[in-house]
Amino acid sequence: MRRFDYSAPMSLREAGEILAAAPDSRPLAGGTDLLIQMKERGRRVPRVVALRRIPELRALTANGSLDIGAMVTCGEVAWSKAVHSGWPILTDSADLVGSIQVRNRATIAGNLCNAAPSADVSPSLIALGATAHIVGPFGERSVPLDQFFRGPGQTVLAKGEILARISAARPGAGTGGAYVRHVPRREMDIAVVGVAVQLKLASDGRTVQDARVVLSAVAPTPIRSAVAEKALIGSALGAEALARAGDGAAADARPISDVRSSADYRRELLKVYTRRVAQLAYERARSNAG
Repeated sequence: MRRFDYSAPMSLREAGEILAAAPDSRPLAGGTDLLIQMKERGRRVPRVVALRRIPELRALTANGSLDIGAMVTCGEVAWSKAVHSGWPILTDSADLVGSIQVRNRATIAGNLCNAAPSADVSPSLIALGATAHIVGPFGERSVPLDQFFRGPGQTVLAKGEILARISAARPGAGTGGAYVRHVPRREMDIAVVGVAVQLKLASDGRTVQDARVVLSAVAPTPIRSAVAEKALIGSALGAEALARAGDGAAADARPISDVRSSADYRRELLKVYTRRVAQLAYERARSNAG
């Protein structure tokens, strides 16, 4: 690992000033991505700015709405009964990040900022309509999470900006969501494809009124499938609607072929997993219908 300078500011303002003043400096949360890149891949980071001493970044609130500070770990979210009660789609995905040891270090915000196309947390948060709250030298701004990613390893964060927290409204009665991925191994692997589905049922408790279908590992960023969503809305999730949703997800995807899978195989997986995840989300929504 190359030599680097280290700062541990005690406020967001101080952290932003250090990041803005030091070209190519990087904030450090859990370090499960950044430190590996520095140690094993030769990434040069002249200054690491640790966020661990900033108290407001450790807050996790899951009451009327969900609010996740930048230092909240994937494990804290995955094993929170309050989060599971209101946002089960998020505990689905947070519980899949790395191993137990990794989940105890890796943060939700870090998982987002690493901007890997195969990340597990981002599809679920996008399906929930989450918002990224960013703090920087010029103040604060909020960005819908589906607009946060620019490409592999790239986000909307500008020089000196920090993703301070992520928020999402609590889904109401008659809603349900789920996230499932396909991996060659059960643990310590990344998604070949991932699918998150969040549904809202109409007052009859059977018809899908609204749907969000988000795909990972099949495009440079997580993407929503408008065709799959259209196939689900207005249906009672019969076999025909599920088949159209699966085909729609495959059509909207932009996968590549690599050492882990061919593009065609990823499309076929999407057909299966979209049907499977939509059915699970529908069952959760019906059980939550009141």
